[in-house]
Amino acid sequence: MRLTLLSNIRLFMFILLSYIYYVSAEIHTLFTLIFVIVAGLGFSINHFLLVTPLAKRFFVLALTLDSILTLGFVFFFPGSTLYLILFGVNAVTLFLIAENKRIIWGFSIAFFFVWSLSIYYTYRMMGSIDVMSNIINFTFIVFEAIVGRLIHKLLHAQEKIAAQYDELQETHHALKDAHEQLHHYSKQVEELTLTQERNRISREIHDTVGHKMTALLVQLQVAKELQNIQPEKSKQTILLCEELARNALQELRLSVRTLKDENRSFITTTKKILADYQEMTGLKSSFHIQGDVSKIPTSIQLDLTRIIQESITNAVRHGQATDCNVTIEITDSDIHTFIKDNGRGAAQVNPGFGLKNMRERVYEHGGHITFESNPQEGFIVKMSMPLKEIQWQLG
Repeated sequence: MRLTLLSNIRLFMFILLSYIYYVSAEIHTLFTLIFVIVAGLGFSINHFLLVTPLAKRFFVLALTLDSILTLGFVFFFPGSTLYLILFGVNAVTLFLIAENKRIIWGFSIAFFFVWSLSIYYTYRMMGSIDVMSNIINFTFIVFEAIVGRLIHKLLHAQEKIAAQYDELQETHHALKDAHEQLHHYSKQVEELTLTQERNRISREIHDTVGHKMTALLVQLQVAKELQNIQPEKSKQTILLCEELARNALQELRLSVRTLKDENRSFITTTKKILADYQEMTGLKSSFHIQGDVSKIPTSIQLDLTRIIQESITNAVRHGQATDCNVTIEITDSDIHTFIKDNGRGAAQVNPGFGLKNMRERVYEHGGHITFESNPQEGFIVKMSMPLKEIQWQLG
């Protein structure tokens, strides 16, 4: 579009200067009229060569023909220096289209050679040279060459920007597709994590509730045998069965509620667990979070919830605790968790099924966990898991 407009202006300048040459001549002959008409037709033909898609291939031929026609004006109208303006229009075309510097240098050297011949021919025909007119028109050629090269660079910059924009659009679409795939994979990972968690909870139900139900059946059989022989011992056994059934029901309810609450947020789920323990056991608790919870991945949220639940279960079951504090600190690189109860504590920590399970959960995420306890000073769980870098240290 822009090149076509410039080409049309170029043709207009050639036709206009040809006309000015003719009307400004003192003597009009049939030969000068024929030459001006031929020159106008030649400029027009070259114009159509330059507006075709093959312009970059044939522009050297078009500029050569224009230069030959321009030399014709020197021959037929030797007293005028307007031919330099015609060379200036050619200079715009040359510096606008040419990519090869050899072509530019070739035309430039050829121009100075032709210009020298034109000055010599004019001096021979007219007996004098208009130095000032030659200088002024030559500066016009220089100006036109600079303008042509600047337009050339501008057009190339626009083409480069357009190409980069297209590449950016392609990259944007590729990133969009990658984001959709990543979102899809994230959903799959989340579903897989939830499935693994369900399997883990089912194993916990089997290992805890199943064990208590087995013990309950055994104790019921003992109570049945002692019912007639030792009635008092039978009553004690029935009370023990009642306690076992109550504990098993409590753990079953918590596990079922955990399965139901998997789609809830981490904060909501944890608060619900604490509220349930307060309702069922009277355990008072506090829950404090420092940092952005959204930084915690879903898989870590699930394991962190289970660890908090297991810690509270141990506090009530083994330590007879009445109060528990849960503190979570979230940084850009780590999650630090501190759980402390006011239970009876122990002189030595012997990890059982629950504590080993907590340790495995933390180790899966490259973290570490410690257990601290003293008699009558409660039980403390300290845990840290990385968010950005995972490291396992063995031995």
